[in-house]
This record gives sequence, structure tokens and C-alpha cells, in this order.
Amino acid sequence: EIEGKLKVKEGSKRQISTMSQEFQVIILAGGTGSRLSPLTDGGQCKSMLPVANRPLISYQLEILEKAGFTEAIVLTTAEYKATIFQYTSEVREKGNLQLSFETIKGQVGTIEALLRIKDKIKTNFIVVSGDLIVGESFIHHMADVHRTRDAALTMLLKKQAPLTEEEKATKKKSKGQTNDFIGLDETGRVLYFTAAADLENNLNIRKSLLRTNTNMTIHTNLLDAHLFIFSHWVLDLIDRKQNDVYQFQSIKGELIPFLILLQRAKKIPTKNGTLEKFVKSEPSMVTGISSRQMSEPDKMGCFAIVMSESDTCIRVNTLDTFISANQKVASGTSGFVPEEELPGKGNYISPLATIGGKPGVVGVNCVIGASTVIGGENKSMIKNSVVGRHCKIGNGTKINNSVIMDYVTIQDNCNINNSVLCNNVFVGEGSVVKDSQAGKNYNFEAKSNVVGESLEAEEDFMSSKNQ
Repeated sequence: EIEGKLKVKEGSKRQISTMSQEFQVIILAGGTGSRLSPLTDGGQCKSMLPVANRPLISYQLEILEKAGFTEAIVLTTAEYKATIFQYTSEVREKGNLQLSFETIKGQVGTIEALLRIKDKIKTNFIVVSGDLIVGESFIHHMADVHRTRDAALTMLLKKQAPLTEEEKATKKKSKGQTNDFIGLDETGRVLYFTAAADLENNLNIRKSLLRTNTNMTIHTNLLDAHLFIFSHWVLDLIDRKQNDVYQFQSIKGELIPFLILLQRAKKIPTKNGTLEKFVKSEPSMVTGISSRQMSEPDKMGCFAIVMSESDTCIRVNTLDTFISANQKVASGTSGFVPEEELPGKGNYISPLATIGGKPGVVGVNCVIGASTVIGGENKSMIKNSVVGRHCKIGNGTKINNSVIMDYVTIQDNCNINNSVLCNNVFVGEGSVVKDSQAGKNYNFEAKSNVVGESLEAEEDFMSSKNQ
């Protein structure tokens, strides 16, 4: 176990945060990011992937600090601990958020990871996925619902915009986000939940559920944000049931459906007694901090807050969402900003970057990192893209809808479109890279023509095979 203190942002003197008194926060930062390959190959920590030249975990730290939290637990693995700890302790040294680090050995599910730090969790608790970018106001909204309904679970969902015809045509080919089957009533109560990944053939819904909940609507356009508030008794319950007939692996796959089942049954399906009796034996975690009068208490209820299509909520867990998250922040519409300065021309360019040629080489919705050099001759152009630090971009090169990480060299007259190039990639003169991803240290020979490929340097490929 490593413990460290992080201060995220300078703030004025204020009373101890009521949010921190009432809820503990656990950031799940140990995911391997298998759907982000080759970006996460070779030991790259998903939580440290750059989004608009900021580590992904920095977005969770920012929303927690803005929401008024003063403490959080970062749950990670030994493999990633040092990298995250170094960033949080050395780079983001100012502010009010103190972090403690808990290390989990081996590859375990989210439930087992939480149970291993059970003794550290003393109150109702919030679980935040380490790949989430979302506004902090929704945490307050969720907390209000959780208090008012005295709920077992409160979760955040995001309504997805309908797919365009082009998106429908390409979705089958991509590793895009899959939505789940979620049943809600008019009050926001979650009555049915089946993960799309767990659905084998037909969707089965009990007739009794339909008879007793005539106002239930099954949604297929809601994204599970992986932001949850749990009552403390839930942790004690799954700890006791883990050695019973139930084997909980993940929050989404097993725990949420189980809690929805208990919500209907009002009892634990074993000889140990009713759920009401179990809950009553647990001391209340609502400390009277909220000014709202408790109404309609429902200690076994599962509820959801549904965000609109226009609200910022991105889970960076696929290649598609990684690119879209970078573009969203670069556009200035996400509520978050890169570390680079905004010169007032619709883009973020570090004052330490060197941009050659005529004005307009870098278009709107772009981020250019420090110490990057861009040649501006022969109609060079960068549009809707993020370019990292210490990069060298040659003359006549065009980059569009792409993410270029640090220390990348792209020689003259190249065309990079809708692609991701990881650290230390080299692209030879006159190359075309489209709809592709190149892992760190990959080398494109001159005049390469690559379309729709996922590429990894040979040494990193051998390393990932041996892991």
C-alpha cells in the first residue's frame, strides 16, 4: 500500500466538505483497457492515456474537487501504481483533494477489488470509473436523490443521440460503445437491467414485472456512465453473500441485477432472513447534513439520473470514444480545458510550440502541445486534431480528426486521417495513414499506405503476448 496526499486546485478557505463527510469516493484506476489496444499495449496505463494532452485520471480528480470532495481512494494495481502516483504527487500539487492509494494484486473484478478494501470504507460510497469524463453537477444531483430516497443504489445514465445512417453502417465494423437494456419507471426507479454484453439471444422479461410496473419503459439508448452511489450496507451484504450461493464479479454484471432483484423481492433469497431486517441492523449513513427533509424512504430502491444527449459524459473505453473525447475537449464544449492556452481562435496552442508558415495552419478545435514544431510550408494543415508535446510535423503534412501523442515525428507530405499515433511513432515521408492506430515506437516506412489497421511495434507485440 502506498499513501500520498494530492492537492488538486488552489481554493479559498472553507468548512470541511459535507460531501466528504457523507460519502467516500473510490476511483477504479486498475483497468487494463483491452478494447483500447494498441494504445494500452506494452504496459500503458489506461488512466494515464492523454485526452487533449491531459491524463485521463485528471478529469475525475477535477470533477471531485469541484464537487467539494476533500478525500478520495485510488484503487489500482501494482503495475500502474507508480505512474499514477508520480503524476498526482508531482504534477498536480496544488489544491484541496487528498488521495490515498490502495493496490490490488492480480486481475480481479470490481466487486472483489472493493471487498479487498472493505475496512477502508466507513460510509456510503461513490464508485467512479477511471475512464469517465463528466460534469461535477451530476454528482450533486445523484447525491440528492440518494439521500431523499434513502436508496441502495443511485446510478448515472446518459441518453445517446440516434445514430446517423453513416454511423449505422460503420458501427458493425468498429469497436464502438454498446448500450444496455434498462427498464425505468416515471420516477427514475431502475426496474430492469441487462448488460448488452451479457445478452446471448432473446431479451427475457418476467410477466410479473410487466404486470406490476405498467409504466416501465425499456430503453436501449442509455449509456451506463459507471458512476454509482451505494449505501454502506450493500458492501456488507455482498461480503456475506460472496461465500454463499452467489459469486459477484462486477458491479455491472452481477451486483446491479442482484440489487434490482432484492428491490422487488424485499428479502434475501436465503434462510438468513428478510432484507428489511438486514438493512435495519445497519446504522444509518445519512447524518442529517442535507437540508432536504427525507421523503419516501426506500432503503432497497435502485434509482438512476438520466443525462440528456447534449450533456458531456464520455467513457473512454474504446478507440472510438478515445478519439471523440479528445475532440470534445479540444472543441471547448466539454466544460474542461487542456493545459495549453486558448489564443482566441478556437484552438489551444502552447506558447512553447512553433508553428511555421502562414496563419491558419492550425484550424479550430485543435490542441498543440509544448515544444512541438509544425512546418507550415506547402499547404500544411491540422484540423480537429490533438497533437502532443515534443512532436515534429513536416511541411505539406495534413492531419485531420486524429490524435498524435508525444514525441511523434511525421515527415513531409504525409496525410494522417481519423487515426491515433502513440508516443515515439515515426511516419516516413509521403505516407498515408487512415482509420488506423499505431502503438508506441511504431515505424512507418516512407510512402506507406495504411488503411484500417491496428499496428504495434514488434518488441511491444512480443511483450504483450508474454503478459
